[in-house]
Amino acid sequence: MKPPAGKRLKTADIAEMTGIPEEGIRDIARRHPNRIPSKKMGRIPVYDEKAAGIFSAIAEEESGEERPPSPGTKKNTSPAVKETGKAGASSRLSSISNTREEKEKTVRAATGETGSGGRVPTQLINTVAMQGQQFSRFADRITTLEDTVVADRESCKERIELLERQVAALQEQMEAVDSWIEHVDRRLDAGDARTTELARETHTWTEYVRHELAYLRLSWWQRRQQK
Repeated sequence: MKPPAGKRLKTADIAEMTGIPEEGIRDIARRHPNRIPSKKMGRIPVYDEKAAGIFSAIAEEESGEERPPSPGTKKNTSPAVKETGKAGASSRLSSISNTREEKEKTVRAATGETGSGGRVPTQLINTVAMQGQQFSRFADRITTLEDTVVADRESCKERIELLERQVAALQEQMEAVDSWIEHVDRRLDAGDARTTELARETHTWTEYVRHELAYLRLSWWQRRQQK
């Protein structure tokens, strides 16, 4: 089975392509992390297209390894028929998977846990991975918004400081204008008082001159009688 070009393969996809159980795939991935290229989609490992061939090759290598004979047994000189390919790897890894499943069942029975053999549905894995991506995008958006808010806050702070300086300069100018207005008012008040005094003195002199002119218009006899 050939995967679509550019597709990221999950453990279930590798198991379907190679015929190796998923538990065996996970076991090989844990034991050979340097040979198998993988990435993380949330908390789920995904593999490139060539990973399926690497899993099959490792399974064939492990199925072809000779086990040391048991003590006291005679080595068989007849040619043994080795299981090669996917069938041998599948058999060995299936036994490993079954052994681990039996151990997990024993542990669950001892602790009172219930459920299936521990296999997580592919749909649930995809849902969790999608939610992980959404949370990651939300976190990125929140970080971007926080950076924008901090930048706007700094910009507003600078603008407020500029406005405060402008207001202080305007206050100084207004105080100077008020001082000048008070000075002009005092000068005007002093000028009004002087004008009033001059007017009063002028009126006094005018009355005196008018009175003298009227006296001079009298005859000599009339002036003598007034004396």
